[in-house]
Amino acid sequence: MKKSQDNLFYFDVSKNNPEKILDKFYVFDEKNLHLGEYISNTKDVKNILITIRTLQTKNENEEVVDKYFLELSRIMNKFSNCSEFACFINACDSFLDYAKNDIALLKKITNLYFEKRVLNETVPEEWIQAIIDSNAPAKKGKCGENKLLWILGKSGFAEVFGWEDFLKKQKCVAKFSSIFSIKDVRKRLGIKLATKKQDKKLDLIIKFENRIYICEAKHLNTGGGGQDKQISELIEIVSLKEKNKNISYISFLDGVYSNIIIGGADGGGKLIKQRQEIKKYLKKNLSNFWVNTAGFVALFENK
Repeated sequence: MKKSQDNLFYFDVSKNNPEKILDKFYVFDEKNLHLGEYISNTKDVKNILITIRTLQTKNENEEVVDKYFLELSRIMNKFSNCSEFACFINACDSFLDYAKNDIALLKKITNLYFEKRVLNETVPEEWIQAIIDSNAPAKKGKCGENKLLWILGKSGFAEVFGWEDFLKKQKCVAKFSSIFSIKDVRKRLGIKLATKKQDKKLDLIIKFENRIYICEAKHLNTGGGGQDKQISELIEIVSLKEKNKNISYISFLDGVYSNIIIGGADGGGKLIKQRQEIKKYLKKNLSNFWVNTAGFVALFENK
């Protein structure tokens, strides 16, 4: 087993091995397995909308029209949220389940839809898949966590789901959860975990012999206000200090914005300040780490 290096070594590994533009853990390029069900339901929704509009145009009795509004409410389900009508519901500051269960609201939104949008019978497969694709960012919440579990698994770290296994094994990893709660982690492992938000739950607890690594993982592809907040959270993690030198904090950042944060390219004042803070806390807290994918692999591959 190779000797572990200091935290600046792993920072430099990260800097010298930038993130790839496409990372398989965050790519959702396959067609949705339920595409047929989305298409079928979208057709049903459109057919009922066309029926309602036709009946309204013919000044049909309101009771008759209401039956179709009830039918529209009935058929709208989880496979309706990729229809143009469901997207329009979102544009009306509402959401599918709410409109579905409020017939008066459903009527108002439907009439607005007839007035403001084009209604036709076609349901191209590529439209539905495109709407599904546009929601891909919402699927990325646990991708970084799963990626790190995969990397750790390749190095022999077994994922455990209870304290008995965690305390017994020499190499393992656990997700923060109701079992591995902030309160229990502090109590059982003697960790302060003194973030500004006292109940802040991080991502992973990694154990190697008598060492404990607390890891926060984030994925960023662009800069901006929301991203600056996430960078600040990662900087706070590497600023944390424990009396027990066998306890480390890891700030893991992947995505192409990671290359900008730790790279040597010129940046604005905020970027320069962020880099300076990262380096300052790494030098101050030698047990803590700031890594990207390559740095994380290097940190655990020889343990």
